[in-house]
Order: sequence, then structure tokens, then C-alpha cells
Amino acid sequence: MSSSPTPPSTAADDTLAASLKQEAARHLQALLRLDTTSPPGNERLAADYIGDILTAEGIEFRIVEAAPGRATIVARLRAASPTGRSILLMGHTDVVTVEADKWERGPFSGEHVDGFIWGRGALDMKGQVAGELAAFLAVKRADLPLTRDLIFCAFADEEAGGKLGADWVWNHHRELIDAEYAINEGGGSPFDIGGASFYTCQVGEKGGSRLQLTARGNPGHASIPIPGTAMRNLGIALQRLHDWQPPMVLTSPVRLLLQGVADALGGDTRTLIESVLVSDTPNWDDLARLPLADNVRAMLYAISHNTAVPTIVAGGQRINVIPSEVTLSIDGRLLPGEDPEAFRAAVQEAVGDVAEVTLTSRGTGIAADPDSPFFDAIRTTMQALQPDAHILPTLISGGTDAKLLPGIKVYGFFPILAGERVALYNPLVHGHNERIHIDDLALGSRFVYDLVATFCTT
Repeated sequence: MSSSPTPPSTAADDTLAASLKQEAARHLQALLRLDTTSPPGNERLAADYIGDILTAEGIEFRIVEAAPGRATIVARLRAASPTGRSILLMGHTDVVTVEADKWERGPFSGEHVDGFIWGRGALDMKGQVAGELAAFLAVKRADLPLTRDLIFCAFADEEAGGKLGADWVWNHHRELIDAEYAINEGGGSPFDIGGASFYTCQVGEKGGSRLQLTARGNPGHASIPIPGTAMRNLGIALQRLHDWQPPMVLTSPVRLLLQGVADALGGDTRTLIESVLVSDTPNWDDLARLPLADNVRAMLYAISHNTAVPTIVAGGQRINVIPSEVTLSIDGRLLPGEDPEAFRAAVQEAVGDVAEVTLTSRGTGIAADPDSPFFDAIRTTMQALQPDAHILPTLISGGTDAKLLPGIKVYGFFPILAGERVALYNPLVHGHNERIHIDDLALGSRFVYDLVATFCTT
């Protein structure tokens, strides 16, 4: 991997970088000030804002709605004589709810303070939408000789599963977004091991198979404690679920990730990783011996195991009545290729006969092949910006709109700079005080522009 110094920038490069940074920041601040919390979404606010920007640039677009206010906007820059299929720059403009009283600054303020732009969605994912929009506009202004159509799309409803966004557009207006490859969220956060910096590019994601655990027991008057209650059984089931250790499963993206780390670091680290990779029954305890930061260790565990995390408890009607039934909602996440029913059975075995486990939704993971010209272009584009960076494919533990676009090879990558901010960002996604540094926004925007300028003009 190249370790040569970054080439000196030209005046044109500096002007482009400054323009992308300024424009992405301006659009992000505007988008953050639009309350598109889902529910209810109201992504029409964001679509209309983006539409006004596109109109001013002379770019045609379509706004389509799966339901009133649940708007997706799509625009296209056409190649004069296309030699390849389209490239899609995708994102979503809905955001999760906030507890405004727990924020240091207004969650819909878009304030720019000490280099950070604050607001719900700054990281997930109005920041990337703004960066992709800035790059899209720059491509238009530069009049690049495109050999592929370039599509910009900001979907509705991703945070609630995409039924009114990517899923609906794919099934009702596929011609607007159909592409060979897409850039999405889910990758670009660096992590360090052994002094080396690694950037992950999402080529796959886990699927959501949700469960309900029902504990039953003897009802009665709460003034008289009795054995065998639903609450007692729930407590036992929760402890057993907490203690459960599902087997480690190494999917192709995770194997490639680990092999890339091994190749880059060599020595004892390579020996340790390759011993795990060749094992028929890989052991998490062996892999956990790697010198990893806590957040990286947690991520690696999540992408190498099926997981079942309890999130919602419901039961009881009155303070003085012992309920006969209590339910627990479990967020199950499955690796690509795993069977939801087999997963349910494994969780049932783990908790035993104190509760009944049922499936409430079925979903398995997906993966795109990283052995592609587009992945190669992502790697070379990023290495031109950060010559010492190692770009590796990975699986992510969460879900995105990628699973709803089965005809497109979707890669998640919007890079941020290596450094202390990486650890800061992790708890901010869906958390309090979400914000992004303007330098990270600038890097992501420049990456998107350079990727398009390279891959879509040859």
C-alpha cells in the first residue's frame, strides 16, 4: 500500500476544496433546521429545500411521495454518450427523535460553534446528504465529461425501515434510481490498530429479525408475595439471555476485513488473526486479544455474531395486581445467510422454559461483492486523499436502505479524519448533542467529488 507523501495541491484543488467545504456546510445547516423527525417524517421540507437549490443550478428533479409529506427527491446528470450504467449518490433526510432538554445546543439549530455543526442528523445522515449534494453541484458546474449518468437521491423514511422511502421508490419508480453502483452511509470511520489507520467500507449489513419473549406466571394481589410469577420468570429469562454466547460466524466481508488488518500489521497480530480465520470453530476470546479500543472491540463482536438485545418491557395494569403475563421486545440482528427460525430456536434454548420466544419480523443480512471496479475506485480515491489509509470491506451491525435496493451494488463510505473525534462521534449517532466537524464534512464531500470525477469520466 502506498506510503508516498500527499502530492502538493494546486490553486484549482484548493479552490475546489474550499468551495465544497463551504457549500456542504451551508446546505447541512439549512437541512438541520428543518424538523424531519420520524415519525411523522415530513421529509417534504428537505425535498423542497433541495429542489430549490437544484432549480437555481438548472438541474431537473423529481419529488415523489409514498404518503403525504413523505417525500423522496431524485435528480440526474446525464452522460452525453454513456459507456456504463448509472452511479447513485444516496442518503436519507428523516431523523430519529430527540430529548431536546438533554442537548447543550438546539437539536434543530444548525449552529456552527468551534468547528462543529450541531443538530439531529448531522451524522445520520444529513451531513452526507449535504456533502453529496455539494459534490453533485460541483460536477454540474465543472461540466465533467460523464461516461455514466450520476444520480442524486435523498430518500424518506429510512429510520423507520424505508417502507415509505427506498422500498416504495424501488417498487414504484425504479427507473429514477436504478444504477449499477451506489454510495451510501455505513462506512468511512477510521480506527487504529498497532499504529496503522484503517477505514472500513460497508459492503454488507446485518438484517433485523425481531423477537418477542413472553413470560407467564401466577397472578394475584400484590399485597401477598407469591412464587412463580411472570415477573420472576422474566427476570430469569433476562439473565439467561444476558449470559448467552452465540457462536462466532465469520462472513466473507468480515474475513476480508480481518485479513486486511493481518496483512497490514504482520507479526504476532497476523499470526493470531490467521489462526482464527483457518479455524472450523473460530473463538471470540482469541480475536478479543487484539489490541482494540473498546468501541472497535464491540463493533467486531457485533459483526461476527447474531445478537439479541432486549429493549422494551411491557406488562401489568395496576400497582396492586401481580400480572399473569409480561412481554419483552428483543432487537435481533442476523448475519447474512442466517435463518431467522433457527435464530429464534437458539434464543428459546438459551432462555429455557421460563418464557416463550416468537418471531415478530424476519430479516437476514445482505452483502455486495467488494471485488469490483467501483470498490477499487473507492480505495484509490481515498488513498489519494489519505495515502497511509488502509481501506477494508466490512459488514455493519445496523441496517440501511441498501437492503431495499436489490438490483444495485451498494457501498457505504463517507470518510472522516482519523483522530480523537472518531471516538466522540460513536455515542452521538441517535444520541444527545449530535454534531459533525466541518473538516470531516469537507473530507467526505471532496471524496465524493473525486470518486465521481475518476470513475464516471473514463
